[in-house]
Amino acid sequence: MDTLVSLALINLVTCVFATAIVLASWRFRPAIWAADLGLPRQDPVAGAVVLVVLVLVILGGSIASALVAVDEHGLVGAAIASWAVMVIFGLWDFLVIDWWIFIGLRPSWFHLEGMEESTFIYDWRHHAKESIPSVVIGLPMAAISTGVAAFAT
Repeated sequence: MDTLVSLALINLVTCVFATAIVLASWRFRPAIWAADLGLPRQDPVAGAVVLVVLVLVILGGSIASALVAVDEHGLVGAAIASWAVMVIFGLWDFLVIDWWIFIGLRPSWFHLEGMEESTFIYDWRHHAKESIPSVVIGLPMAAISTGVAAFAT
């Protein structure tokens, strides 16, 4: 299989798994996301667990991308491919999860007590600004993934 196709599939699978984690946590434990809505933190332990699982899924996609890219494109290509996972997930989070699902579809279960006062929830500009840090957070993740790819080859 072509490297680009493999990288695209890895990114798609990573984004779908991460979306499932986010939506499931919103559906069954919405209090996890209270701090993101400007409300007092309500469930820090469950929030930390969800965050760790989410980071591990994205890190797994990043490492898989680096391992696929390193043979054909070297360590620089592996670093770019692994960093792209985080950038693509940031765009996916903004366009699919935030904009399409939460702002566009507004599922009935997307509710948390006190959320009514948070007017920015349905403002796409707020969600666009919130997705920018994924570019920066992706840099150390790319370094870890490239290191794993370097040791694996």
